[in-house]
Amino acid sequence: MHFDPRFLHSLGIEKWHFVDHHEAHALSAFHSSPFRSALILSYDSAGNDGHFNVYVGSFDKVERIAQLDYSLGHAYEQLATLLPEVTGLPLEEFFVCDMENLNVSDKLIASKVLYFEKYPFASLSWAGKLMGYAAVAAPREDLRDSVRFFIEASNAWIGVETYAKKYPPALVKAACESVESQRELAATIQSEFEVFVHARVDALLQHIGHQQVEGIVLTGGCALNVLANQRIYDAFTKITLGEMAPGPLGFYVPPIPNDSGLSLGALWSVAPPRVRQPLQYLGFPLWDQELVIRHARQRGAQRLSRLGGIEYLAELLAGGDVWRRQRNHSADKPIVAVVRGRQEFGPRALGHRSLLAVPDGDMKERMNRLKARQWYRPVAPMIAEEALNQVFGRDVRSPFMTMAPSVKPEIQKSFPSLVHLDGTARHQSVSRFDEPWIHALLLAVGRQTGLAALINTSFNTKGKPIVNTVKESLRMLDELPDLDFLVVEDWLFRKRRYSEKAAD
Repeated sequence: MHFDPRFLHSLGIEKWHFVDHHEAHALSAFHSSPFRSALILSYDSAGNDGHFNVYVGSFDKVERIAQLDYSLGHAYEQLATLLPEVTGLPLEEFFVCDMENLNVSDKLIASKVLYFEKYPFASLSWAGKLMGYAAVAAPREDLRDSVRFFIEASNAWIGVETYAKKYPPALVKAACESVESQRELAATIQSEFEVFVHARVDALLQHIGHQQVEGIVLTGGCALNVLANQRIYDAFTKITLGEMAPGPLGFYVPPIPNDSGLSLGALWSVAPPRVRQPLQYLGFPLWDQELVIRHARQRGAQRLSRLGGIEYLAELLAGGDVWRRQRNHSADKPIVAVVRGRQEFGPRALGHRSLLAVPDGDMKERMNRLKARQWYRPVAPMIAEEALNQVFGRDVRSPFMTMAPSVKPEIQKSFPSLVHLDGTARHQSVSRFDEPWIHALLLAVGRQTGLAALINTSFNTKGKPIVNTVKESLRMLDELPDLDFLVVEDWLFRKRRYSEKAAD
């Protein structure tokens, strides 16, 4: 990015401090991690200092040791153009499916359009959708070489003349064959992405020596790929480092791995923090919080603490007596929006601007319908740390929804809405130190349902940002058919058609 020096001077600031894109990612990630030393990988689509940078952090210092020629974010996003169920656009928008010519083609096949010019904002969501869509089918072995070629040559595709234009013929042919073939292609893309990242992290650790760092830190937009994160976690946190080493490597992805963390990294480039502090709830408070009491009085809202507090809310979510007493309700258990405290800092809703429900029945489908999302999209469970072994058979901490371990078969059967199509769950683990109110709610839900877990997705609708006003929260409560209740701080708002048969 270029700045006009005259504009900078006009702001009256005598000295400017500039920080490179990936350096800011690395600083925000390392200084929020629990490690005194770490291998740091910052990788995404683009940056003024490359796309795939490697650093070593030690105490208050972060030093770049490598800059590799890959743009995995662009490659992943570009491959999504082959998948209509991901883009929401017909394949013909991007490619001519002339199967006769595709069967004999030995040259790279050009796309009809530059998607980043025609769909600059829509394409921002494709990577996340592709990751969820990849669970629909199994990888195809005959496509792996072509996907690997595209990923490994990813930096070659980002020039002005070649960006998003050329694809291996095997991939275009697979996309043109059938919907099932497209789904297998998606699974292959995700699988090869994981293999690629795993191999690079392994090589980097071999290069610096496992004994030289306490942990691995991933950041940049690609660190939102929870399946790749899980693969790295599973592969490297079990390494035995030798007699003189402290134990297996730690693993960390910050709550703000995408560009929302750049400002913090820039700040810490000037003055690194002396004490590590939690970051996940450093967002804005409600912008119109002074109106909460007025809206509560107008709508007849009740103090949750006077109704019974967390125990009341848990019974409501679980479909207990307090829910059955509501008039004119469906037989389904309710979905409750929660707006409490400061907004989450980062791309994940972590219980402060969330839609919550128990993870049974068709609740996942109801959540996706409420959000106007595709059928294959997962919803994320929040799980009390005491229940992690019950769900996964192991204690996988993931307070920022950065992991996706496999769920035990018996939990998949009993709580189907908690699990994605591939048997994994992108969970938020919650301890009393992470978020005491949510942790207590989960334990109370566990006493009702047998599992201290709720499914959670961000409180917003399609194409809209996460809510941060009481007015917009109430509008959604009134207009969204599947949304039943709203908690704003200590106030419980009911959908207008609900009322108690008797006074509480």
